[in-house]
Amino acid sequence: MALAATPARSNRLAELEVVKDGSVIEHLKIGEQAVYLLGRNEDMCHYGLQHPSISRRHAAITHSENGQITIMDLSSAQGTMVNDKEIAPEEPVKLMNGDVIRFAASSRSYVVRNIAVATETDKGEDHGAVPEEALKDLPTSFGGKEPAQSNGAESSNGHAGADNDKVAARKQRETEIAAMTAAMVAAPASSASTTDAPSEQEPREKDKNGEEEQGEDEESSDDDDDDAQNSVDLRYKIPMSHQVELAGHSKSVTCIAVDGPGARVATGSMDYHTKLWDFAGMARHVRPFRAIEVDEGHPLVALSYSPSGDRLLAATGGSQPKVLSREGVEELQFAKGDMYVVDMANTNGHTHGVTGGAWHPSVRDQMITSSLDGTVRLWKLDGKKTLDKLVNANVFKLKSKRGKRCGVTACSYNSDGSLIAGATMDGQIQLYDPRKPYAGAALVVREAHAEGSGDLGISCVRFSPDGKHFASRSCADDTVKLWDVRKVREPVKVFTGIEGVFSTSNLVFNATGTCMIAGTSVRKGRQERGKVVFLDVHTPQLVTPVASVNMDEDESAICVAWHHGINQIFVGTSTSTCHVLYDPQQSTKGVLLTATKKIKVQSGDSGVRIDGVGKIHNPHALPMYREEVSQKRKASKLRADPKASKAPEKPITGPGMGGKISGSTTFTQYFMSSHIKTSFREEDPREAILRYAKKAKEDPQFTAAYSKSQPSGQIDKRYQLTEQTLEEEAVAKEAEERRLLQS
Repeated sequence: MALAATPARSNRLAELEVVKDGSVIEHLKIGEQAVYLLGRNEDMCHYGLQHPSISRRHAAITHSENGQITIMDLSSAQGTMVNDKEIAPEEPVKLMNGDVIRFAASSRSYVVRNIAVATETDKGEDHGAVPEEALKDLPTSFGGKEPAQSNGAESSNGHAGADNDKVAARKQRETEIAAMTAAMVAAPASSASTTDAPSEQEPREKDKNGEEEQGEDEESSDDDDDDAQNSVDLRYKIPMSHQVELAGHSKSVTCIAVDGPGARVATGSMDYHTKLWDFAGMARHVRPFRAIEVDEGHPLVALSYSPSGDRLLAATGGSQPKVLSREGVEELQFAKGDMYVVDMANTNGHTHGVTGGAWHPSVRDQMITSSLDGTVRLWKLDGKKTLDKLVNANVFKLKSKRGKRCGVTACSYNSDGSLIAGATMDGQIQLYDPRKPYAGAALVVREAHAEGSGDLGISCVRFSPDGKHFASRSCADDTVKLWDVRKVREPVKVFTGIEGVFSTSNLVFNATGTCMIAGTSVRKGRQERGKVVFLDVHTPQLVTPVASVNMDEDESAICVAWHHGINQIFVGTSTSTCHVLYDPQQSTKGVLLTATKKIKVQSGDSGVRIDGVGKIHNPHALPMYREEVSQKRKASKLRADPKASKAPEKPITGPGMGGKISGSTTFTQYFMSSHIKTSFREEDPREAILRYAKKAKEDPQFTAAYSKSQPSGQIDKRYQLTEQTLEEEAVAKEAEERRLLQS
């Protein structure tokens, strides 16, 4: 049996029309991968067929080397029919346009559409058979179970040979199915660079002009490379034929967020600013419409839009992230925890620097943040507040391998928000169920990566769109590892040489989960170029990039974002710019709205001309059209002008103004100010009594008799004022009694 090959470009639109009760209810694509498994078990098959009569692995649709598409029944219980004829098990049958496929007793029929006629140019390359060692590295969801052992009572000399033949045939069949699965999506690695194109074109033209035969050979090789590149782009839906730069920051761009519709992009930088870009309101001179300094003196580490796109989570290097509106206005700030509290679950917020943050994929009022204080905190917008600061709802405490507090370097949600992933500084990855905050970690990967630090550790953990796999990236060992959620004891694939020197280096999956991208970093002064590498997910032995995009010299690709709706890739670089990769054939809206707009040019005829051409004269301004003004009207107009009439200043009757104070200018004001006295209630009684103190001392009237008998300072105590009040005497007496009792 021939192995599956790369799908021909002409068959990339092939599909199955699912017909039920005479109407088309669904379309299943069969032109993008080498093999499609169909059956009742959704974990083992690409398309699940939910009918009791269908086997778990019922049939397989494969692409052959000559560009044909075939279907093969995988020894199902009730068989597969093509055009109302049951096909033989394990025998491939060629499919043509209009063929009707039925599986077992299902009432649904599958009509083949958009299959091109195979030609010599559509034939795929021969990738060869998959080695036996590659079959051992297949994921656990592929392959079948071991054949059952036969009983000794049933075995005999006559039947031994037949049983051995059946076992051998079954093993061979399972090996062929596994080989087809391993060969799907396999493609030669390619590289695309928009910056290197001019430099490579010149020597190619020179060779072509110098020797005709050599030019033809190079032209044919270039065509082959272009075909391979286009095949990779179409298979993984990679938009990288064009790019646009978003320039507005003064330092490295560390994080990027795109809203749901793909109309706005937020970029965060080491210059402490977040800039908002609106593609619908920009022309070719792409400029941000808003710049916000989220937290003074703290760089941005994470940005995330809410599912509806009405709010933006901005996490900085400080301990208090903020929630901004769609227009960049601050709406809410998170509370800061008490750093002197030992148990981090009893604090209202983070106590150390924040390292990551993400909004819930479907809930508008929930988000998570991670910090070096060893926690991942869940926040709700309608939660409790203290001093107008939001208090966390739940706290997930991540422990080190020794059970102690360990800083968290990254966090993320899965596709439906049912799992929260957190990465620690000692190389662990822990998964939590947000509905059970006190139950501990649901899954723990102890030796996920090498031990690092808060800056150079696990910088990103990201789930695949189907939620069955997750990928992690570490700057400590420069690796990207792919994990199966159902089997986390060892990684499914390991990609090495993905260097990162920034704590916000990340990775993302494409829409189908068949490819992921990551940016690489370079050291300054070495005349090297950073890259955006595209990594295959499903092929076991393919651990090298299938495509790459080169950056400029001494430029690192720090963070990446792939918006699946508009199919555009955003790359934040170390040169304070954000590259937007797109393909006019595959991408929609987004930066295409600005690329097709023209900058508004001011017309040359607009405004006032300095050469005098095109003057407009007002005829009523000419002397012959002027009306004669009477002397009375001239005098009244002149009298209304105070400067021209030289009118004297009017007296200030109210409060002073213009550097002048109001004075008594009338006789009434003068009389009232000199005759009306103030009331005695406004006088100070102490001052009034002290006015007679000197006179009473010199000429006493009532105490003159005591001046000789009792001089000053020697008055009898009976006639002196008491030194204490009754309350003070009672308190003093109690104190004296207490003192006597104690002594």
